[in-house]
Amino acid sequence: RNRTVESGRQKVTRKDVAREAGVSETIVSYVLNKNRYVKEEKRQRVLEVVEKLQYHPNNIARALHGKGSLQILFLAEELSSGYFSELVSQMSRDAYRRGYMISLCESQEEDEFVSQILSRQFDGLFVSASSVTDRELKLLVKSGIPMVLFLNREISCELQDTVVVDTGLYEGSRECVKYLVKNGCRNFVYLDKTGKQCDRDIHWKGFLDQIKESEITFAQAQRISGCEDIKELEQRLQLLLEENPFVDAIVARYDNLAAVALSVAGRTGRKVPDDLMVTGFDNDFISNYVSPALTTVEIQKEEVAKFAIESLLSLIRHDEANKKISFTARLVIRESTEKKCYCKQ
Repeated sequence: RNRTVESGRQKVTRKDVAREAGVSETIVSYVLNKNRYVKEEKRQRVLEVVEKLQYHPNNIARALHGKGSLQILFLAEELSSGYFSELVSQMSRDAYRRGYMISLCESQEEDEFVSQILSRQFDGLFVSASSVTDRELKLLVKSGIPMVLFLNREISCELQDTVVVDTGLYEGSRECVKYLVKNGCRNFVYLDKTGKQCDRDIHWKGFLDQIKESEITFAQAQRISGCEDIKELEQRLQLLLEENPFVDAIVARYDNLAAVALSVAGRTGRKVPDDLMVTGFDNDFISNYVSPALTTVEIQKEEVAKFAIESLLSLIRHDEANKKISFTARLVIRESTEKKCYCKQ
């Protein structure tokens, strides 16, 4: 009879759990939030009552009372990327062990997008989307929401009290070009991600800087970018290869795009790697299961995930946090860039 009535049914409250378990409401909070030591016997009693009464804490109410919602938002793009799913999976496990849940959302090009995020009362935010503008980043920073930003494009605004994580996109992209140039490649194609073209993308910048440093001629027409979907990208790449027989290297933004390049190369009569070398990025599981196996770049997923979670939780607790860290990506050399040697014995 002391339970709150909601949507035609009685809603179990923390008070109900405390009464049934014979403990205080504070002890119930300690057990559920995992933020204080509680004797094992009491803890088990509380958990048994929680299960019996099917009690679910109201995180929105928690947030409105300034106690935190225990919810984190991961704002991203390319959700289908194998690398991204592995990274989020690791982070989600780590967050859950700390009592938090991570929600995923693709960035939206709408004026009210930031307001929509802030109205949900998230405790913290991960941002890994090059389409999030500097204006939107400024609004998020100004709101005071704890934020960890994965560096995938050039940022020109001040990011006070925000942790910036450099996963190695820039240097990894440069390593691909260096290796291909060392192997004799001179005529490059850059295969960009689908969707709106981003000239401030860190991977693209690394590619272009190394191309210039290597004194390689590269025309804008050799960049396949801004495609609406994979089908359009595939068609444009096939046309470019048919019209430019001297292309000898394709650098793809992701491994799945490199896999498309392998397929197109085969249809145009190009042998990989003898006629054309192909590299991907992320060391997605697909890179080992295409033929030839893909040369790619591997990011330190576990280390990145661990640092990102620790940093965001430190910001949420108002603890000191390292505001910027850089990880080193590793070039993984496989068959798509290794020419066979037919030397006489």
